[in-house]
Order: sequence, then structure tokens, then C-alpha cells
Amino acid sequence: MGHPLIRELWNHFPENMFLVRVEDNGHFTVEAANPAQLDTIGRECLGQPLPAFLPAATAESIYARYRECVARNKPMRYQEHAAFFDEHGNEQYGYWLTLIVPLHNADDAPQRVTHLFGISQDVTELHRARDALERHNQVLEARVEQRTAELQYANRELRLLNGQLEEMATRDFLTGCYNRRHIETLGQREIERARRYGTSLSVLMIDLDAFKQVNDTQGHAAGDAALKRVAASLQSALRASDLLGRFGGDEFMILLPESSNEDARATAERLQQQTHELAAISISVGVATLRRDDSLESLAVRADQQLLAAKREYHRKVSG
Repeated sequence: MGHPLIRELWNHFPENMFLVRVEDNGHFTVEAANPAQLDTIGRECLGQPLPAFLPAATAESIYARYRECVARNKPMRYQEHAAFFDEHGNEQYGYWLTLIVPLHNADDAPQRVTHLFGISQDVTELHRARDALERHNQVLEARVEQRTAELQYANRELRLLNGQLEEMATRDFLTGCYNRRHIETLGQREIERARRYGTSLSVLMIDLDAFKQVNDTQGHAAGDAALKRVAASLQSALRASDLLGRFGGDEFMILLPESSNEDARATAERLQQQTHELAAISISVGVATLRRDDSLESLAVRADQQLLAAKREYHRKVSG
């Protein structure tokens, strides 16, 4: 360090600088260290091999780097996690960004690496800040994951609630089949579909025979039970594409897509038979099939007229 500028640089350079002698026995001895390096590991490092002042694991890890640099005979830059003893003999840990450069003594064999010059930058605080940021990010990610899970759960609950509300808005609370408003909406949709594809559509209007008598003699609870039994027996006898709705009171409407008048009458007879067998209740049925100029209202009116005729026939048979 004879040149004044070199000596000035050596004494005041803020990063650790050191000169290590390559021994013939495979060890490395610290020949010189600038004040910054001495402040870190103490003056006792001078003239000593690394294991004399570093924990064994750290010394061996550094030796491995030094041997590699000597073997390659090229500068090496790397990051290391090293342990060292402070001036009080306490073991400390740190992270270092290190550059080591192989040097050759011209008076010796020119190809033989005799020394390693190194500069180490202490990046421990940077590492700690990065680790703290990583931990903070993990906490944030965990919170985001938790909030996402909570939001997904809330969305599922909302979809379920909306489905329940939609079900309540479209279903008759007593029988579970569609209510009048929704069966009319579905009816209009089926009419449009039938006209678009040129298919048939029939409507059944159904009424419970002697329903008033059940209410008057057995009470409204018995009447409600009869309506539920009839709705269940009707639904069990229909196709998946058929649509059942409570039209009002003891009257039901059934939409039969792709059913001709003949098909609808056969369905009506089957429903009458099954309702009588399963629910022990007699029903009357009116049938109407879609015409070119029909609306849902006119279609339902014609089916209702057929229903009234069927009711008159029922009463004639009962009274006769």
C-alpha cells in the first residue's frame, strides 16, 4: 500500500477489503484487511487462516469459493451468508456481496495464483428489509386469500339466496308448482317457441271436483291437503318438458309443448286416472290446442270453456 492514493483508498473505502494469501497446504491466510473489514471481524484475523477466527461451517464455505476462484483463475462475484465473531466474541450473522480477484506474484511462477483480493459489501439490512417485505407480502396474500374465500362464500350464499328468492317468486307456496304469474310467462314463451319452430302446443285447465264440499265439510286444512296431493300426482304423471302451474283456487294450468289435441286428450285421461288412484280425488279437465291467431288468454279461455263443460257433465252424472 505504498502509494499515498492507494493507502488513502484502503483506509477510507466504506466496504470491506482484504488480501488473502494462498497457502501451499490448501489454507488461506488473511494477509491484510482495511479498517472497514477490521471493524467487522477484529484485528485478530491478520496473519491467521480463516478457521482461526470464523465458525468452522463459515470458514469451509468461504474456502470452497476461494478454491474455485484459484482453480478457475478468474474473478468471481457471489452472495454469501456468513457467520463471524464480533469484537466481544459473540457469533453474528450477515449477508455479503463479495468480489474476489486472483493475483499472481511476478517473482514467483507467473501462472500460479498467490493471493486473492476481495471486496465485500454488507447487504444484511437489505436482506432483512427484503425478508420483512416478503413476510409482509405473505401476510397480505393470506389476507387477500382469506378475503377472497370470504367473498366467494358470500357470493355463493347470495346466489343461493337469489335462487331461493326466485323460487319463491315463481312457485306457489302451497303446492310447490308454478304460480299463476309465472305459468303465464312460461305460456307466452311456449307460444312463441311453437310458432318459431312450427310445432304444436296444447293447454289443459284442471279443476278439482267437489272441492267446495271438502272445504265446507272438512275444513280448509283438508282442502289444502287435497290441493297438495293433486299437484303431486299431476306432476308425477307429466313429461319433463310439461309445465304445471296453479292458476287460482283449485284450478291448475298445464302447458304441453309439442302435443296435438289428440295427444293432450290422452294426457288428460291419464291424469284423471292417476289423480283418482294416487290422491283419491276426481278432477275435470278442459283441453285446447294452439291456433294461428291464438294468444295465451284466448287459448286458456277455450280450455276453460271445455273445463266448464266437463264440470257440468260431472255434476250431471253425480246428480243422476
